[in-house]
Amino acid sequence: MRMTVSIKLECDETHWPLAILVAEAPMDAASVSSALDRIQRWQERQQPFALLLIAACDPVLRGDAMLSQLVAQRIESVGDALQRSLLGVAIVAPTAITEAVRQSLARLPLDMPLEIFEKSLPAVEWLCRTVLAPAGLTIESL
Repeated sequence: MRMTVSIKLECDETHWPLAILVAEAPMDAASVSSALDRIQRWQERQQPFALLLIAACDPVLRGDAMLSQLVAQRIESVGDALQRSLLGVAIVAPTAITEAVRQSLARLPLDMPLEIFEKSLPAVEWLCRTVLAPAGLTIESL
């Protein structure tokens, strides 16, 4: 099922257990909240999954400090349930913003495999090899 959350964010779960979020424009608080709602709904399935976040813009977040705090609070609110379901995260971002993305992620309470890539294919391969295969999960097609 392909679903659009907002103009700024697309969600795709057609390749489950790989969930994909694409940010085509800088995300504001509403977009971030929508993305977190979607991730929480995926987590509530109580099925393990990996997340591919494609940041197709620079900057990814508007008001970075405020939004980072919002994300951190939401992650903490779902706690261990999210850590059990979300096996790992790969982020695809333009080279120009890789370091900013890395710094933003460092402020988040994530205890799972997480990597940043410049291209989608290596990101998906890494998720398959690092988190999905060890959990006995595969992606049928991509």
